[in-house]
Amino acid sequence: MHTEKKITPVGTYPYRIDAYLTDFRGKATLPMIGGFMLQAATRHAEERGFGYSAMTRKKRAWVLTRLAIEMREYPKNDTDINLRTWILDANKLFTERCFSIEDSSGRELGFARSVWASIDLETRRPANVLELDGLVEYKHDKECPMGNAVKIPQLKESDVLGSFKVQYSDIDINKHLNSMKYIEHFVDVFPIELFVEKEISLFEINYLHEGRYGTQLNVMGKETTESVYQLEMKEPDRVICAARVTWR
Repeated sequence: MHTEKKITPVGTYPYRIDAYLTDFRGKATLPMIGGFMLQAATRHAEERGFGYSAMTRKKRAWVLTRLAIEMREYPKNDTDINLRTWILDANKLFTERCFSIEDSSGRELGFARSVWASIDLETRRPANVLELDGLVEYKHDKECPMGNAVKIPQLKESDVLGSFKVQYSDIDINKHLNSMKYIEHFVDVFPIELFVEKEISLFEINYLHEGRYGTQLNVMGKETTESVYQLEMKEPDRVICAARVTWR
């Protein structure tokens, strides 16, 4: 007899760390880990009825506004991981999604917290998250032992650490800078020697505006306290994204 698989609040998704996903140390890169998280979030929402298909029918879309990733250990080449994700909380404007990364034995390697908004695709205005069928039913109070994804204060002074033009390989389906490309361009301002000596233990990012195709962007930043760097991605007249990077 065929029995239907029960959909639980926590989704678990396996990934393998292949060589092309790793850096010169043979460890998964932060943008690759972030990419796995977005894939898992997409699958989790789709399976539970509030993913891309359901949102498209309602002329809505999910927008990632904040993300914080805390890594205790980076998975290595030729290893398997399980990525778990769940909805921790939801209100009219935002939903909070958490993640945990485990190795094949169940040992926790890292965690993440993310904040998402729903927008109306016609007006580009925020839409009520609580109107999405089924979402609240899948809220789960599984612990996520790291701090919240918080607002990053604006820098009063900073140095230009790099610049780039948003091109084909940077953009998503909307011709805007892909969420993980922000992270790539932020981590690329650090010299390779720093990655030899240390690792990024906490990466926090606030998405403020969409980076548009063809736009020239500057990456600004400075070391605010020892081993903590605050970064901003700027158009000439506004900050489109802010990040804070903590090394250990």
